[in-house]
Amino acid sequence: MSIAKPLDGAEGFFEVVRERHSVRRYKPYDIPYEDLKKMFEAARLAPSANNEQPWRFIVVKDKETKKLLARPSPQTFIADANAIVVVLGAPAPKCCGRDRQTWATRDPIIATEHLVLAAAALGYGACWIAMYESRPEDWLAEVRETLRIPEGTHIICLVALGVPAETPKFTPKKSVQEITFSEEYGSPFIC
Repeated sequence: MSIAKPLDGAEGFFEVVRERHSVRRYKPYDIPYEDLKKMFEAARLAPSANNEQPWRFIVVKDKETKKLLARPSPQTFIADANAIVVVLGAPAPKCCGRDRQTWATRDPIIATEHLVLAAAALGYGACWIAMYESRPEDWLAEVRETLRIPEGTHIICLVALGVPAETPKFTPKKSVQEITFSEEYGSPFIC
């Protein structure tokens, strides 16, 4: 028996986590500002090293800019998303010594997952698109210029958002026992 008292709605949270899947096809729809604001409110509340909050987000709805963001990617479907969120990270001046850049990438990823879960809770689909620092330099320069991304700020990932036009297949996940150990790696986690 758990000593902790679950928050009201906790079961709803776990349902959102269970039901969230990467969506790659979207119905045409203009996501209302209020829904986007709720998603970014969830992202804003994410934890960060030294509370630096090194994340910044750019919401892209413009068709031509979405095409630009999809261009070098095998995930060209993102051009059809209702919106693309460009997730940025900048090293925080007061944080973490030599590890500044590490947290400037990790902390925005935590905030992005908050955003993705909030989108799912609101009935939207989302899909993470990562590895943008490994894209062609000329494309990165064009994106940085188009979006006016400041020097020293990095593109962490993109998130395609929208009303799902598909029901993604459930992909099996490993069991808790396969990924969790007790006291040391390989020692079974027993509940």
